[in-house]
Amino acid sequence: MFQDQLAEKVRPFIDLIDYMRSIGIDKELPLPTIAVVGDQSSGKSSVLETLSGVALPRGTGIVTRCPLLLKLCNDRTVKWEAVISYGGKFRCEFDEPSEVVRYVEQG
Repeated sequence: MFQDQLAEKVRPFIDLIDYMRSIGIDKELPLPTIAVVGDQSSGKSSVLETLSGVALPRGTGIVTRCPLLLKLCNDRTVKWEAVISYGGKFRCEFDEPSEVVRYVEQG
């Protein structure tokens, strides 16, 4: 499958960048970051879903209405966890990927 082949070729680079961040190199050297920008309904959330494996809200019109910062860390020794905050008023910590849609919609 194409996705598996891509992951096999890209994974070493992602792991290297994660390692460099873990030792603090990002304080001295800017490391790669992905910014997803586009018109309404152009597939920005779909790109983030594909990269992260985390489902985001779906619908018509404006669904993801605010800037979204998604930080991914591939560390198999740590369980999956997420923190969602919005404007300093709403903050939620949880450990179930299926809950992302509900908390994003609440915010």
